[in-house]
Amino acid sequence: MSNEEWSEPPGPHQPPGPLPDGSIPLYGHRPPPGAPGGGPAQPRVGWGPGFGGEHHFQHGGPSPREHFSGLLVGLLVLGGVAVVVVIAALALRGGDSPTVAPQPGAGQTTSTGAPDDRPGTPPATPSSQDSAKSVTTNAFYSTGVQRSVGCSERQVALNTRAKVEAYYANLVGCLDKAWTPQIQAANDTFVAPRVVFWAGSVQSPCAGGSSVSFYCGATQTLYLKYQDDIKLWNRSIDGANRSFSRMWATYTAGHEFGHHLQQLTGILPAARQLEYDAPDREARLEVSRRLELQASCLGATFMGANKTSYGITGLDLTIYRRFVEAQTGDENNRGGPRDHGARTSHQYWAARGFNTLDSTSCNTFTASASKVS
Repeated sequence: MSNEEWSEPPGPHQPPGPLPDGSIPLYGHRPPPGAPGGGPAQPRVGWGPGFGGEHHFQHGGPSPREHFSGLLVGLLVLGGVAVVVVIAALALRGGDSPTVAPQPGAGQTTSTGAPDDRPGTPPATPSSQDSAKSVTTNAFYSTGVQRSVGCSERQVALNTRAKVEAYYANLVGCLDKAWTPQIQAANDTFVAPRVVFWAGSVQSPCAGGSSVSFYCGATQTLYLKYQDDIKLWNRSIDGANRSFSRMWATYTAGHEFGHHLQQLTGILPAARQLEYDAPDREARLEVSRRLELQASCLGATFMGANKTSYGITGLDLTIYRRFVEAQTGDENNRGGPRDHGARTSHQYWAARGFNTLDSTSCNTFTASASKVS
C-alpha cells in the first residue's frame, strides 16, 4: 500500500506499528443456534467492542468467558511524540431499555423451522446453487464507483447517550444517502434500516441477547450499543484516544450497515442458506468470514468515498487505517470461532473498499480461501 493511499501526516516519522497482539477487543461471535428456552432464532451478525456481557476478550489472559476489568494500553508514536492509546476492556454493567431512533424502515420476519446444530434455521430461499449464484454474481457488484455525498462528521463528544445517538443518526443518514443509488442501480429497493440504541442487554428476533453491537436482518435493524461508546470516550486521555473512539464508532456503524446492504440485495439470506447447507463446521465458518469481511469492505468503501468531506485526514486517517482496520480480527477473540476473519484479511478487504470505492472490489465470495482466512 503506497504512502499516498495511506495519506500519512507530513513528517519524517514512520507509520505507527500495530498495537500489541490481542490488545483491541473488537467484537463477539455469533450466538449458538436457537433462542433461550429452545426456540429458533435468526442468526445475528455481531460486531462492536467486547466490553461486557458474556464475552470478555483479553490480551494474553485466560479464556474469553472469564470476567475481566482493566485497561489495555498500546503505545502509538506519531511525529516523534509518544501518545497512549487506551483501549477500554471493562466488564460493564447496568443498562437502559433500548430506544428506537426515528429512522424509517420496514422489518420483515423470516419463517423458521426446528433448530439443529447449524447456525439458525434455513430461510425460505431457493437451492444452494441459486444461493451461490446470488452471493457470487449479484447485480450489486456491478453498480460502479461510489461518489461522495458530501457528508460531514457530527462534531460532538461521545460522552452522553444523546450525543452518541446524534453522532450515529448523522452517520446512518449519510450511509442511507450514499448507498441508495447503488442499491437502486442493482434493481433492488432501498429501505433505510431501523436503529436501536441500547445499553446493558437487548433482545431481538436474531438472538436471545448480545453483548455487542450487531445487525438483525429479520427486522432490518442496526442494534448499536451506545454504552460502550460512552465508556471508551470517557477513558480517552488525549486527542489520539478520542480519535480512536470516534473512528471506532464510525467503523462499527459502517460495518453493520454493510450487513444491511447484504440483506437488501439478497446476499445475506443467500449466505445463510449456504451456511445451513454447508457440509461441516469449517465450511460454515468460511461463509461467515466471507460475510463479515464483505461488510468491512463495504463500510470502508463509504469512508473512502467520503473521507474528505467527512474529515478523515491526518491523525484520524492514521487511527482509522492503522489502529481500527488493521487491528480488527479473530485474533482478538482468543479461543472463539474463526467466524469474522483474520486481521490481515480485514485489512486487505477494508483497503480494497477504501481505495477503489467500488462494491465489485468487495466480492469476497469469489475470492480464494487464503483471502478470507
